[in-house]
Amino acid sequence: MQTSFREIKKQIKSSEKIILNDSSILSYGSNRVCYLDESNPSKIIKVARHPESWKKDHRQSFSEWYVSKSIASTNSDCLISQCQSWVRTNKGPGLVVERIVDDHGQSITLRKLLFRRELNVERALLLVEKIIYNFSVNGVPASDFNIDNFVIEGEHANNKLVMIDGFSPKKINLKTWLLLHSKILSNRYTKRKWRQTKTRFTYCAQKVYAGDYNFAAAMPLSGASKGSPSIKPSCSNIN
Repeated sequence: MQTSFREIKKQIKSSEKIILNDSSILSYGSNRVCYLDESNPSKIIKVARHPESWKKDHRQSFSEWYVSKSIASTNSDCLISQCQSWVRTNKGPGLVVERIVDDHGQSITLRKLLFRRELNVERALLLVEKIIYNFSVNGVPASDFNIDNFVIEGEHANNKLVMIDGFSPKKINLKTWLLLHSKILSNRYTKRKWRQTKTRFTYCAQKVYAGDYNFAAAMPLSGASKGSPSIKPSCSNIN
């Protein structure tokens, strides 16, 4: 991982500075903010919520980037949004990631699909478990099964979901290194995380599908800061 981090710092230093505007924010979490790359709408850029501590806020970005590199080297069809490079921005170092869109060029989350009743809860669970099976084949150690971390790709009728966030551990340590290098361990990790999350995930999905407006959207940016309460923390946390 140390070699990978040196490569990350080299990419950041050698890149041209990109200017990000707050009007281009697509999503946000406790550690990172996702911006649309205005010069290339097929890309998004993840930056740290706190640029002064970007290494800490980007811990999951580092492991996501490593997962993407591993998948790309095998040419596997993996249901994740691929991380592509690191860049300098006016908001601090950022990770460039492919933007997953539907056939109309929109990024529609599973939360929105459920609220619009384009998918029912049973179908949503089957699609997420299809992703988990795909991860078992590719050795992806997913950690965060938030309904906002899944986006539909292509035609809605195809029901193809892609995981855009949380497809890696949240910390960089020996355990993460082992998970990223062992399919057996990563499969156990992903399945255990899903077992721990499935009940809460299902509850949240049921509330959204029923039209409960308290669950209709992720918490606002002003409420996502550390220490600030969210309306429904069990369903709204994004990393």
